[in-house]
Amino acid sequence: MFVIECLPFSKGLNKDYLSYFSSKPIEVGSLVKVNIRNKSTNALVIAIKDVTEAKTELKSAHFQLKKIISINSKPFLQKEFLEAIKTTAEYFVTNEGNIIPHLIPSFILENPGMLQLSKTVFDNPNNSKIKNEIAILQVPDEERFIHYRSLIREEFAKKKSVFLCLPKNQNIKQAKEKLERGIESFVYTFHNELNKKDLKKEWQGALKTTHPVLVIATTQWLFLPRKDFGTIIIDRENENGWKTISKPFIDLRFFIETLANKKNIRTIIGDSFLRIETLNRYKEGELVEFESVKWRLPKDVMIKVVDLKESAKKEKEFKTISPTLLNLINDTVSNGSNMFIFGARKGLSSITICRDCGEQVKCFNCNSPMVLYRTQIKVRESYDATDRFQNSGIFKCHQCGETRKATEVCQNCRSWKLAAFGSGIDRIAEEIKKSIPNINLFEIHKDATSTNLKALKTVQNFYESRGSVLLGTEMAFPYLYKKVGSSAIASFDSLFSIPDFRIREKIFRLILQTRNLAKEKFLIQSHNPDDLTIEFAINGNLAEFYKKEIEDRKILNYPPFGIFIKITIRGTRNFVSKETERLAEIFNIGVQNKTSEEKYNIIVFPSTHEKKGEQTSVNAVIKLKKEYWPKPILSNLLKSLPPHFEIKVDPDNLL
Repeated sequence: MFVIECLPFSKGLNKDYLSYFSSKPIEVGSLVKVNIRNKSTNALVIAIKDVTEAKTELKSAHFQLKKIISINSKPFLQKEFLEAIKTTAEYFVTNEGNIIPHLIPSFILENPGMLQLSKTVFDNPNNSKIKNEIAILQVPDEERFIHYRSLIREEFAKKKSVFLCLPKNQNIKQAKEKLERGIESFVYTFHNELNKKDLKKEWQGALKTTHPVLVIATTQWLFLPRKDFGTIIIDRENENGWKTISKPFIDLRFFIETLANKKNIRTIIGDSFLRIETLNRYKEGELVEFESVKWRLPKDVMIKVVDLKESAKKEKEFKTISPTLLNLINDTVSNGSNMFIFGARKGLSSITICRDCGEQVKCFNCNSPMVLYRTQIKVRESYDATDRFQNSGIFKCHQCGETRKATEVCQNCRSWKLAAFGSGIDRIAEEIKKSIPNINLFEIHKDATSTNLKALKTVQNFYESRGSVLLGTEMAFPYLYKKVGSSAIASFDSLFSIPDFRIREKIFRLILQTRNLAKEKFLIQSHNPDDLTIEFAINGNLAEFYKKEIEDRKILNYPPFGIFIKITIRGTRNFVSKETERLAEIFNIGVQNKTSEEKYNIIVFPSTHEKKGEQTSVNAVIKLKKEYWPKPILSNLLKSLPPHFEIKVDPDNLL
């Protein structure tokens, strides 16, 4: 009889491992089925010992061990992969078993027969003489992929494979088209558009071929057990998609670098503009250049900046689309070209305010600003009459989804004088259609393209339609796989008001992304055209933006000079109040008799999505010097917190 220690692939489990028994020995690293809360769950074997060695523990235990249900596969994860999981779990204060579902696709776990691998594929080469190197590649997209093509051929010549890791599935097909020429037989991609049959074919092909391969996929496929990977590329490093959006909250870029370090594999971090944190690591000598870093983008398009304050003086009524932007749209249509227009917000208007008292229309559930949408209601004047539709309005909350009619009065003073401000996607679309009724206008945002398939179809139709315009939010960027004649930013000023220490970096990146889509002309309209972030972006001056941003962060000890840990508590006001006091008490007791460096101040403040009535949420933030994390004392305190405390290490924001 044997005691088997397992890491269950189960979210919300507040234990590092669970113990089961088996009548037969099971190899460490095997995939097994276990029972948790009367549900069958996959688990990874991490240790095994004879029952005679655990007699004392078993006698003192207050529970009976359950039996392993079944063995699904023999060991399939390399030692370095397991070590990287452990390091990542420690850094982000979570359990190893919680992380694994983010690192192994469900397709593999549901088809364990795919894991019956030969020993020659699984074994690691001797990489002891190889020095782990992390290099950066900051150059425009087209130039960057030229470097990647050269690198791949050089690695193939050394009999080494390459893994190109991307943040989103939409990026994978685009990367394949740019890199596969001449090596089509050795390129394997894994993404969510492939059915089980195609995934199986790609999987088997990637493992069986003796020739080096190029694998293009997301982080979930990094466990692919080829022995000859020489380089891992983290491309589009400064885009969204690298951080998990649900528990456990981890940064997949951290895991990739950790894995590459454990396996002594070279890592290349690439983007047209890398994160401030990454550039600072390069400046400090931690990272090296793969090729000379481009600190200024080429002026390869005609750029126009429109001051909306000046434009508004010439108009009798408020308009989202300036005459200059409208002329550019007309030119696009008449020339049979294509154009992309970026808008930061969905709906008609992002803010509605009472003209009498200044009260803002907010959600009754979560107190977030309500967004105004246009809708149509069916009207029938008599029984025999034909139905007709009449424009109406609704308020919608983007945080909790509450919807209500826009025919309401001010909740504070009961006035009817509610005025909508801010330019959403729907308002931009309305003004374009009003000025150019027959325009071929496509839209990509969560309301118009709610599924991946709809977004793909919309983009394909857009590219195939001459003289068409695509209007989209940030959601559109991963789907745009080739340049258009012109691009423009119609509305994004509202982003400047977000109290987020990374917001200017995000705005800078959005401007660069929109600009990089244009072949001929790029237009940006703003009420703040003289803002330094806009000025640096339109001039492609990456160096000055980095210099300004890093100086500001250094003064405030913000990342990369410090690190934040955010703890969020949600629930009724009474519950949150008690748990906040409990949190303070836990930390006060936990740091007693400690040195000043081991004591931590917690700042508690209401979340921006604080709820009304009985529901609320509170954030508690710990700010540390970079070198103080991870430390066992604080890490153990955080691990001791109950599961309803939501912990984010190095969060994207503090809101």
